[in-house]
Amino acid sequence: MSEIEPPKKRVKYAREELEALDRERLIAAWLVQQTHVDALELKARCGDATTIDSDEIAVLRESEEKLRQQQIESTRRENLLVMRLTTKEQELQEYSSQIQELKQAQTPSALQLRSMLLH
Repeated sequence: MSEIEPPKKRVKYAREELEALDRERLIAAWLVQQTHVDALELKARCGDATTIDSDEIAVLRESEEKLRQQQIESTRRENLLVMRLTTKEQELQEYSSQIQELKQAQTPSALQLRSMLLH
């Protein structure tokens, strides 16, 4: 069985920092944290539990769950923003076509110009 090398320390972000992270950085932090948790669990299973406090494992599991929830929330927020952007793009297209129609309505045809010149 291959040994998992734990990161030097666990990943810690304040709530504001987590909310500001883009999706890729959040996933990267999640993976680092997951590696850290895996290494600690492996260490605990191998009998070297003297250096691992059960409270620390509980804190890590809690942190893992929080990161999971934040990732879900970020994905939801991203989907919502994509839907809003799509709606705005559709509105923009509608306004653009309305402007085109108004421009065409204001431009007199050749027959209208001739009629106005004759009067």
